[in-house]
Amino acid sequence: MNRNPRISEIAKILAILRVEHESYTYVDKISQTSSKDLALYYIREALRDYHSLMARGFPKTGQLAKNVSFEGAEREIEKIRGLSGAVELREELSTITAQALAEAARILSQAEQEKSEKGEEREGAASGRGG
Repeated sequence: MNRNPRISEIAKILAILRVEHESYTYVDKISQTSSKDLALYYIREALRDYHSLMARGFPKTGQLAKNVSFEGAEREIEKIRGLSGAVELREELSTITAQALAEAARILSQAEQEKSEKGEEREGAASGRGG
């Protein structure tokens, strides 16, 4: 099942940071910037934080982390560098951050569903012993 339309590599990284750190910091900073230099600065900061997280591991987002293409992220950074207008920049950054939020929500929803299913399994096992 191919559930995923083409998601930005930067969006994947932002989604991982959102879930692992339980914070909207980078999504908010990047989505609210109006200048290319500041957007690239925030992306650099997010990548630096991601590298730090790589050393510790990805307890909540391991599957997505395995699929991050750094070559793709580099191409996306170059694309942002090449944008000439404020409208194009806002559109690109809004798309990236919207994808990041959607991907983070998918991960969190899936984790909640798995947690709920495990709880139901435990309840079923406990009630089966109680006879």
